[in-house]
Amino acid sequence: MNISEDLSLTLLTPLHHATRKEMRQKQLVAKKVEHHRLRTSLTMVAATGLLATSALPSYGFDPETTAMSGLARDNTMVEISAPSQGLSVAAVRAVEFSRGDYQPAEASEFEVRSSSRRYDGPTAADYVLDPRFTNVTSGNIMKASAELVGTPYVYGGETPAGFDCSGYVMFVYSQFGMDLPHSVYQQAKLGEKISLDEAIPGDIVVFNDYSHNGIYAGNGNFYHAPQPGDRVKLAPIFTDRYHIIRLADIDN
Repeated sequence: MNISEDLSLTLLTPLHHATRKEMRQKQLVAKKVEHHRLRTSLTMVAATGLLATSALPSYGFDPETTAMSGLARDNTMVEISAPSQGLSVAAVRAVEFSRGDYQPAEASEFEVRSSSRRYDGPTAADYVLDPRFTNVTSGNIMKASAELVGTPYVYGGETPAGFDCSGYVMFVYSQFGMDLPHSVYQQAKLGEKISLDEAIPGDIVVFNDYSHNGIYAGNGNFYHAPQPGDRVKLAPIFTDRYHIIRLADIDN
């Protein structure tokens, strides 16, 4: 090797190494750009999915919930639900809601004070004067109790427009000419406490703290007006803290 060849080799070697280093750097930069593009694409897909979900129609809810939340702008959903659901006044008013149209409201506007059901028939006082039944039997008491199933619970209610627990018992027994007070405690004090083994359909189930009562139906069940938002129903006695009161001599 002569001097000129050696000089050429010396000059080319660093240049060769510099070129390889630049290529590696370019490859790293290219990978970083590719990863960044992939993350951006995934983010856009996720955001699109969330936007599509939030844009689903409000009718994904049941009709009454849709109306109550103000997501319906007309009464279409109410008309659909009307055959199977009794919308409250508040729900119907909510259908007329327009976003951005707000008016001050008092809390009392949303208080449930009475049932929307109308009842123009005999009251308990009417039945006491003119009893519907002449014979106090388990069958007749069960008949009078079952006829009222589905009546909404209304605090202080004592007609088929709405009942609370003692109002329900009072109304059923009034049909046999019995004038009962509208009070769990006072009704219990008018009767005779008996053992569960002696109980027959038509006797009164009274919670030990006098917070609730109903009409015994046998086999651990009773007819009762449970609580706000519920209706008169036949149900299992859901506690063991109760006793049985007999208000009349029942022919079983």
